[in-house]
Amino acid sequence: MLDEIVLTCTHLERDYLSLLKLTEEPMLTHLFTELANQHGDWAEQLESHIREMGELPSELDPERQAVEELITYAKAALSSHERHTILKNQKEKEEKLKLLARGLLKQKTPDSTQFLLRYIEKGVEKNQSRLLAARFRS
Repeated sequence: MLDEIVLTCTHLERDYLSLLKLTEEPMLTHLFTELANQHGDWAEQLESHIREMGELPSELDPERQAVEELITYAKAALSSHERHTILKNQKEKEEKLKLLARGLLKQKTPDSTQFLLRYIEKGVEKNQSRLLAARFRS
């Protein structure tokens, strides 16, 4: 399950980097850049925890990533409220990450991993608030 959280963080990092191509708004560019960096950092930290437990992290499935990007672009293109749609979708993806972290917190993992998962859970909640606020800014 820890590996699934790593992959989710990596997917979110790539999503945010892809979304930079869909916006010219400075506020969204800044937000997406920050969130991409944050998720990349989380993935690296989690990979370290996986290795400390004697396992190897999985690699991204490039086909899945391509399909997810196409879906994101299609939803945005079909929406008359592109900004609203993009931010809503990302908030939902952040929720998935939060639920994965909460699920793993219920399992037996090293204390350092528990601490990191709590940190990620709180970070995701903050990200969701930022995405929600950005949806209603003009």
